[in-house]
Amino acid sequence: MRVADLFRRIAVCTALPVACAVWAHAEGPESIEDLVCRVGRTRWTSNNSVELVVDPRVAWQARLDLVDSARHHLLISTFAWHNDTYGRDFRKHIKTVAHQRKIEGTDVTVLVLGDASAFGLFSRAFDGLEREGAQVRGFNRSSWGLTAMYDARMHDKVVIADGQRALVGGRNFADLYFDPLRWWLDLGVRLEGPAVDDLQMNFLKSWELTEFNRKAGRFLLPQEMLVKDIRTFWFTGRYPNGKSPLEQFMTTAYFPRRSEPAGSIPVAVLYDNPILRRRAASTDLLIALAGRAVDRIDLMTPFPNMPPDLTAALVAASARGVKIRIVVNGAEAAIRGGPFLTAGYPTLIQLIEGGAEVWAWRANGDLQDAVEASGCNPQLMPPIALHGKMVRVDDDLSIVHSSNFNIRSTYYNTEEGVVVLDREFNRVLGDLVDHLIENRDVFLECQGGQTPPALPPIMELLTTDDLPALREELAHKQRILDAWGVTW
Repeated sequence: MRVADLFRRIAVCTALPVACAVWAHAEGPESIEDLVCRVGRTRWTSNNSVELVVDPRVAWQARLDLVDSARHHLLISTFAWHNDTYGRDFRKHIKTVAHQRKIEGTDVTVLVLGDASAFGLFSRAFDGLEREGAQVRGFNRSSWGLTAMYDARMHDKVVIADGQRALVGGRNFADLYFDPLRWWLDLGVRLEGPAVDDLQMNFLKSWELTEFNRKAGRFLLPQEMLVKDIRTFWFTGRYPNGKSPLEQFMTTAYFPRRSEPAGSIPVAVLYDNPILRRRAASTDLLIALAGRAVDRIDLMTPFPNMPPDLTAALVAASARGVKIRIVVNGAEAAIRGGPFLTAGYPTLIQLIEGGAEVWAWRANGDLQDAVEASGCNPQLMPPIALHGKMVRVDDDLSIVHSSNFNIRSTYYNTEEGVVVLDREFNRVLGDLVDHLIENRDVFLECQGGQTPPALPPIMELLTTDDLPALREELAHKQRILDAWGVTW
């Protein structure tokens, strides 16, 4: 399969945004499908199966299952891969499976792509993987004495097996994402179907761009020319000189033909890269969706320091009568405290003033005491913080993503996730938000038929009564926030 053939097969609006816009409006009012294609710079794929993964034990096993199922290749992109229990165990599992495949006479190509700054801290931890033939690269690293381009960070998290099955969402590889007694609530989507092609193509292009960035030729060209060449490659599959490093991947082994549909659900892959565009399509799509919403919008993010136009779009939707529910971390459960927490206060203050419901997750240290006092032995404690990123609009459309929908994600990170057009998937996300808000004990599963203890409230509605305290804290941190700008 040639590069040109695959690009025709994966004909995305990303390469032709103007043509996409004309097509979208050619037949009257723009549909939600056309809006996603045009603003999200993506395409819709059909015949997919999707499954929301929330439980950390299920999320962990799903990753092991992907590794176990791989017979040809395994692709992994992540922001962080810690050298802790779960991080080490996952590396060991990949190493064991890769070694077993060699014994069986079937080599599995393992490509690991992570954020250069995060991977640099634990480069030696991947030696064992590389001895088994895995290739590990850091995205947009400094090279030949030159700094990384645009300060772009890799923040997407995807695992793909054999071009057929994938996991995409917000989880990195670390204890806090998988330990059932001390975990951050995060979201992922287990996916099969044609949408996997798009996830895989984004990975392979990022993989090759990382190699491009390491070459000595980068020293000879101005950054503007490098970025132009990169964008040409991304949108056409070839560099301006006609060469394409993607040719080696253009086989049915990497992009298998599917004899039967995996499901019936439309899915669009939503990808952001600041080297390609200076602003994330996911943020612009959320703004556009807020402008079209009729009934409700649910949004979850751990870092709600949103761009002003996104905040304004949500406030405007609330003014039209759309029910807005924002789920964030409270001060006790903040993944990063201090200025990292306070940076989101301007957004929260405007949303509260604009009539949105802002729900803050509380720390669960007192929950541990309550459980121990009851004698209940939980299999799964409530999460200590929220790290999930999702949007739910009305009854049909949902987004599960790696983006925090904040300023850094909008301008500085690669991000990836999926747009799902399915009422049942939308309902499942809505039920999750309902359960969190209503303080149900959905995460507390006691052994031996014991009755779960009465838990203290773990969700708090922030109201106008909380605004003076938020403003006071914001005033104390304003100088630091101004000094560090979009770092938050």
